[in-house]
This record gives sequence, C-alpha cells and structure tokens, in this order.
Amino acid sequence: VWPGQSCGRCRYCRNNRENLCEEMKIIGFHSDGGFSDRITVPQGSLIPVEQDIRPQLLCFAEPVGCVLNPFSAAKVQPGETIIIYGGGVVGMIAALACHDLGAVALVIENNAEKIARLKHFSAETGIEICKDTRAGDFDLAINTCDSPMALGLCITKLCKGGRLCYFSGLEKNSKMDTNLLNLIHYKELRVFGSYGPRKEHMAMALPFIARQAGKLSLLIEKIIAPEDAPGLMQDVLSARPLKYIIDFSGTTKPTQRPAAIKEKTMKADAQPHSARTHSLDTILASIQAPDETIRPAATQKIDFKTKPLGALGKIEHLAIRLSVIQNSLNPTVDRKQMFVFAGDHGVTEEGVSAFPSSVTEQMVLNFLSGGAAINVFCKQYNIDLAVVDMGVRADLDDHPLLIKQKVRKGTRNFAVERAMIREETMQAIENGAQTFLEMKAEKGCDLVGMGEMGIGNTTAASAIISCVAGLPVAEVSGRGTGIDDKGLERKIEVIEKALTLHKPNPEDGLEILSKIGGFEIAGMCGAILAAASTRTCIVLDGLISTAAGLIASLICPEIKGYLISGHTSVETGQQAALKMMGLGPVIDLDFRLGEGTGAAITMDLVELACRVMREMASFEEAGVDEKN
Repeated sequence: VWPGQSCGRCRYCRNNRENLCEEMKIIGFHSDGGFSDRITVPQGSLIPVEQDIRPQLLCFAEPVGCVLNPFSAAKVQPGETIIIYGGGVVGMIAALACHDLGAVALVIENNAEKIARLKHFSAETGIEICKDTRAGDFDLAINTCDSPMALGLCITKLCKGGRLCYFSGLEKNSKMDTNLLNLIHYKELRVFGSYGPRKEHMAMALPFIARQAGKLSLLIEKIIAPEDAPGLMQDVLSARPLKYIIDFSGTTKPTQRPAAIKEKTMKADAQPHSARTHSLDTILASIQAPDETIRPAATQKIDFKTKPLGALGKIEHLAIRLSVIQNSLNPTVDRKQMFVFAGDHGVTEEGVSAFPSSVTEQMVLNFLSGGAAINVFCKQYNIDLAVVDMGVRADLDDHPLLIKQKVRKGTRNFAVERAMIREETMQAIENGAQTFLEMKAEKGCDLVGMGEMGIGNTTAASAIISCVAGLPVAEVSGRGTGIDDKGLERKIEVIEKALTLHKPNPEDGLEILSKIGGFEIAGMCGAILAAASTRTCIVLDGLISTAAGLIASLICPEIKGYLISGHTSVETGQQAALKMMGLGPVIDLDFRLGEGTGAAITMDLVELACRVMREMASFEEAGVDEKN
C-alpha cells in the first residue's frame, strides 16, 4: 500500500509528482492505519505484488521506495563513489541501492553499537561501515540522519561539481555554519531534496526487494507480535536497533514482557502526585468569588458623580469592578505589575508560524535589554515588568528582570504526542503561582497584567479555545505572527489533527493543558489562580492570556470575578473564550502583538477608574444641581 492519498487534481499530481500533493493525506500521520491489521484505502494506492516475496519483506517497500526517489534524480552511475551519513536501516538500504547500481558506497555511523549490529550485513554485502573517514572527493553524498553536522560533512566530502541529496530532514530548531553552506557555492554543488516515495518508486521497490531479499533480511532486528510493540517503542525511539516488523498474521507469538519494562510502563502511565500538588490545592481552597454585597453602593457612588448617568462608559464599569474586588468604595492601585511569561512550543515543527522558534529567545533578550514594545508601554504607564522563563529552549543568563521558572526546554509537539506530562503541567502552574505570590509578598501588588512570548503559542491557544468552546477550529484560528493563506490552512489542519489524536476533556483544564497547552500558558494560569487567591485584580491581554484565563476558570470558576479583558485581539478565538467567561474587552486598537501591550493600556485605565471613584466629586459635594 502506498501510504499517501493524493488529490489527483493539483499541479503536482498532474505532473506525476503526487508525493508533493497540495492535499496529501498520509496513513499513520493524517489518519489512523499505520499499525492496522486491515484498512480501507483508495484502489489507486494499491500496488500489485507479482514477485515471490516473503510477506514480511514487503514492509521494506516504503523505505526502499523513499531511497529510490533520490536515486532516480541523482542518476547514479556504475563506479561512482557515494558517502552516506547515517547507518540506520534507511542508510543501509541506500548503500544497498548503490551496490545494486554498481556504485561504491561508504557508510558513516558514529554509534559503535549500531556498527556491531551491522557486522553480518557488512560482511555479506561488502559495504564498508565506519565511524569516520579521511577520504574525500565523493561524487554523491546523502544524509540519512537528522544531524546538522552530518549534513555539513556531506558538503565537505563532495568533489567539485558533486551532487548533494538532502534526504533526511534535520533536527528541529538546529543551526548550521554558513561557511559550510558557502561550499555549495564555491564547489558548484548540485543540491536536490527528496520527500517520500511516489507510487512508481514503491512499484520499483518490489523487484529490488526480490533481488536483495537475503541481504534485506539481515536488517531485521526481530519479527514481533502486536502485543510486544508497546514495550519496544522506547527501544525504537533510541535509534539503536534495526528494523522491527509487526506480524498481524497470528503466527508470531507474543513474548512475556520483562518485569522491569512492565514496572517502568506502569510508572509512566501513572499520574504522579507530588508535594507541589498540595500547594495548588491550598491556593484553590483559598479562592473565593468577589463579595458582590458592595456593588449597589459602588454603583450608586459612581452614578452620583458630577456627570450624566453612564457618561464615563467603561471607566464606570471598571470603577465598580475594582470596588467589588477590593471590597471598598475607595479602591486604589498603588502598584502595578506586568509579567511576561515565555516558553517555546514543539508544535512549531509543523510549520504553524511565520517565524522560527529561535525568535522566542531573541525576543526575551529584547525584553531584558529594554527594547520591546512592552518595555515602552510599562515605562509610559509606570508598571513594573518581569520576564518569566517557563520553557524557553535557550539557557538564559541571570538578569534583574528575569525570573527563572523553566520546567523544560519547550513543550513536545502536540501534533504527535502530549505537549507535556501531567507532572510538568502541575509544576508549570505552580511555578506561575509561586512567581506571583513571592512578588506580592515582597513588593505588594494591586493590579497584575498577563503578557506572554512564545512562537507557536497562538496554535496552542486556538486549540484550547476550540476544545473548551466546542467550536470548529477554523472559527477560532487566526494568522498569529502573520502566516499566509497556506500557513493558516496548515495551522487549522494541525490543530484538528491534535484534537482528534488527544480528545481532551473540554471540562478538564489540567488535561487540556497537558495535551495541547504551553508552559507559558500554564504559568499564566497559575499566576491568575494565585492572584485571585489574594483578591488581586487581573488584566488579561490578547488571545494567549485569554486562553490561560479560560483554563484557570475551568480549574476554579470563582476566579472569573477577578478578571478584566484588556483589549480586543484580531485573533478570532479570543471573543469565543471571553464569551464563555462573561467578559468584554475594554479597548479595541487592532492589536495582535501580545507581550501584554493591550493589558498595559487597560491597567492605566483601571488606575484612572479607581481615581475617579475616589476623587471625582458628587453632585452634593460640588454643589451642583442634579438632573430633575
């Protein structure tokens, strides 16, 4: 079965390049079926097997097809020298394909254990496998591993005019030396990419498998029963073993799982409960909804100011809200605090942002040096600023504005796995709570704003809001940092896939955060809960902090009375989340920056509202006649 399902209509399909289809759906990635014993697929995806091949060896058809794709483009000639970096199964198939074409292949693999596993394969095929080589001037180089260093070595080992096959994608968010890339220019190298197989390549793979059946068999680590697969996944992810084949025929009997593996799996499946959980429980137990008893008196006081009824619009609503929160007819804002919670997101691997994830670190450094918009806004409105590292991939140096609360260097890619394990979620929430409570105890705080920074976090926030609100992903997803139409389509597709994969309970805030959240979102959630526990007013910013507020309100509905929505974001999902919390934004300036910029403006308006409540005269105090 060719694992792709192409549209047959786009320009790539029409030009027989269906592996690049604009609407490609891959079994096991976009839809279930990668490990199914039976599946329904389009007839066009079926490839007839006319050769006499052992069924288990047909599992090599897809990886062999992947290798034959670049070899067709490279036009490998007999006698050419080829260097392959990466001695995994695919690398060895590539070497075997070179051998099949009469070329001479050298495989570089830095793992001695893997080289030892390939001893019999090397002896049978005559293919040399080693950890390094001084040889150079190769005609063709192929990277079959995700190491940037390996790709760089491919470039250095090529002769002038050589060909570079960019076969394997590189490790996410890694960097390369541009001096190496300049060698492509100086050597006049020809570079071509290769992405998956076309149907014709898998058809070509079948006679190859028939010819090389004995040698391919040496790449099989073990044929296993389906019941054995879960216990071997960690071994597979280590990249040490060769190829495991799952036999659904029933002829392969499951082995008894070792006690150590069973115990390890049970521990991994269990939801850990640490001492930190109790501290969150303590915070939650101390949260009470604002006492509404004072509202009529506060409303009367603002109504009797020297103005027409309701003439100050939202300022009046803010004044009443602060009176209720502080349980005082003379609310005050003596100290304002802005937190910018920062964290990286694994889901950026899916191409959901217009900017690389490295921008998260760069912007954090910009905050610390005073050059960002939020620095200017906080200076203008006399707001104290702190940047909280919840999960930035980089190791940040100490700085007076920086609070280090890192849980992990970025979340995992929630398109393929949980963003964080439950223990990390709890730690992130409690780190955020601790950040607020320590600041409150040390300096005091009457008003706190929630800002954020994290490339990819609009994807997480949109996923959260879609889940909780029960709305279609397309209705709550925007362009974030400025992605184009294709990028928006991709973003929606990724979120839909993640929600289908994880099926988070829309009423369980902790589960939602664990599966599709972000560390900075969890940190804001914790800070919101902690602020509410101290009867402190909280000003949300845009989409991301609103999603954090939504999660906090799921965990503890009583916090809603302490929330103020700072501004209207151009991100469509924000309005859905605000509606669920019964909130309306104070201002609308077409902002979509984040950082807490919209919240900062509203914090100043909140302070103004408190001053109006305290200092503006009533009709009686001013000796002004009221309206009849």
